[in-house]
Amino acid sequence: MVIYDFSKLQEMVNKINKQEMYITICKNIKMYRLQRYNEFKKENIQNTINPFSTENIAALLEYSHTHYKRFESENDSTKMIPLDKLVKLSIILDQKIEDFFKNEHE
Repeated sequence: MVIYDFSKLQEMVNKINKQEMYITICKNIKMYRLQRYNEFKKENIQNTINPFSTENIAALLEYSHTHYKRFESENDSTKMIPLDKLVKLSIILDQKIEDFFKNEHE
């Protein structure tokens, strides 16, 4: 573990851009949901209800479909997913919570 001095920590913390962070989270939510959606569809041909559709994810999170879709839209600057809903999504999508913060889209 690296131990930083105060000024280095301050520099690192000040680099955080809230808007960019939420864009990353939105992209990852959508990416992981689509992965699970396609995996389920491929393995469960007879099953007509895909638990990873946006409608079903919204229901599991107790949101309207429209409200949930805003969390997958990187262009919606007013959305900010609450931490408890992000934790629930990590369970639903079987992803570690830190995976939502990874910026692998560059």
